[in-house]
Amino acid sequence: MRLSAYILGFALAASVQVLAEEVTLGVYHKLSDHESFEKRGEIRFDTEEWVQYQEQQAEQRLLQQQQANTKRQYKKNKNVDLKPAPQIVYSNIELDAKQAQSLVEDFVLNVHAPYRASDHNEEPTEAYEDETEEEFATRVEEWKMQEEEAAEKDAERTPGTVGFYQIKLKDEIRGWEAMSSIKSCLLVASDFQERFTLHLDQNRNVFAFDYYTSVDQCADAHSQELPLSTLDKFKNTQVELLEGSQGPKARYNKAQAIKLDETTGQPAVEKTFFQKYWMYILPAVIMFLFAGGEPEKPAA
Repeated sequence: MRLSAYILGFALAASVQVLAEEVTLGVYHKLSDHESFEKRGEIRFDTEEWVQYQEQQAEQRLLQQQQANTKRQYKKNKNVDLKPAPQIVYSNIELDAKQAQSLVEDFVLNVHAPYRASDHNEEPTEAYEDETEEEFATRVEEWKMQEEEAAEKDAERTPGTVGFYQIKLKDEIRGWEAMSSIKSCLLVASDFQERFTLHLDQNRNVFAFDYYTSVDQCADAHSQELPLSTLDKFKNTQVELLEGSQGPKARYNKAQAIKLDETTGQPAVEKTFFQKYWMYILPAVIMFLFAGGEPEKPAA
C-alpha cells in the first residue's frame, strides 16, 4: 500500500514538473482603431527542451572551434549526433459563426488611415415616400450634427496616417503580458508571413518579444482596404526562442584607504621620493664623499 502511494506521489510530482516547463501564450490582436483585443490563437512550447537544445548547440560550436585543426578531428565532429530542434506550436482558435462574422466586419486592414471611409454616411438628398418635408429637414440636420462630431474625431486621426495591426501575448498562468504592433500593410505585403521572437530571462520565463514580418516595406499595391475574412491567413507564423546571456562584468579597482595624520586628523600629504628614502640615500652620499681614491705616487 505504501509502495503504491509512493509511486503515485512520484508520478504526480513528475507530471507537475513537466507541466511547469510547458508554456502556453495566448495571442490576441486588434486594429489601431479598436478598443479591445480579441483572442486569435496560442503558442505552446517546452522551455526545458529548448534550453537543453541551445546548450547543446553552444557546446557543439565550441567543440568545432577547438578541434578544427586536423582533418581527423573534423571528421569526428561531423559524426556527432545532434538532437532535432524542439517544436514550437502555433495554432489558431476555432471561431464560431458569430465570431467569424465579427472578424469579417471589424478587421479591415488599411495602411492609409486607421478608420474606413465607409464609416461616414452619405448626405440625404431626397425624402422617403412616407416622409414629410419637416421630417426630411430634421433628418438632414441630424446628419450634419453627426458629421460635425465625426469631423472632430477625425481631426485626431488624419487620413494619410498609418493604420497599425497590434498583437498582445499573454501568459494566463503567470499573468505576464506584452504588446507590439506593425503597419497593417506589412501583413499584406508579406502574405501574412509573421515572425515572433520570444526572449527568456534567467528563470526561463518569457519577459519580452519581437513581432515583425518577412518584409519591411509596403508598396502602393498593399495600401488598399483588405478585410480579414479568416484566421487561416495566419498559417505561416514562425516562432523563435532566445535565452538571455549574462554579459561581461565591469572591473573596478578597489579604493585605497586614506591615511590620516595623527596630529591634525586630516588626510596625510603623500611624501616625495627623497622624503621616503632619505635614510638610505644620505649614508650612500657620505660614503661616496669620504671614500679615498688611489694614493698619489711620489714624483720620480
